[in-house]
Amino acid sequence: MENCRLIYRSTCQDGFIDNADLRDLIAKSAENNRAAGITGMLILSGDQFLQVLEGPAQAVNQLYGFIMADGRHQDLRLISYEPIAERYFDDWGMSLVDLYDLPKPARDLLEHKYSVRDGAILIPERLHEVYALLLDARFLCQGRPWEDGAD
Repeated sequence: MENCRLIYRSTCQDGFIDNADLRDLIAKSAENNRAAGITGMLILSGDQFLQVLEGPAQAVNQLYGFIMADGRHQDLRLISYEPIAERYFDDWGMSLVDLYDLPKPARDLLEHKYSVRDGAILIPERLHEVYALLLDARFLCQGRPWEDGAD
């Protein structure tokens, strides 16, 4: 298997890190992932993470091993692991999408499509809905027109 796609979900440890530190972590991760040929996206909703990683199987497996050993994650669950011929997130070095911070129209759309509890959009259980949420977030966040200095 040359390239693979790995999707997992986890719960943030209590007192995880604040948004500024999380964004710094994402920037460093993006740099490391680019060097390893890994692309993907990290969704944060409430205290839940959903992440997709794509790239060379050995690099993705090694990164997932580091994630499994990272004490900031609780209840880590592998959702999907598959060989791929094409990446869905090849233009995303590694980006954080905080569903809480989306503009109201985008958030309303996601709240209409997915379950919500205590103001957080719930990470779906079924694989096709997980893919739908990942691709919806990717589409809604292309260009991020609400952020200053967006690409």
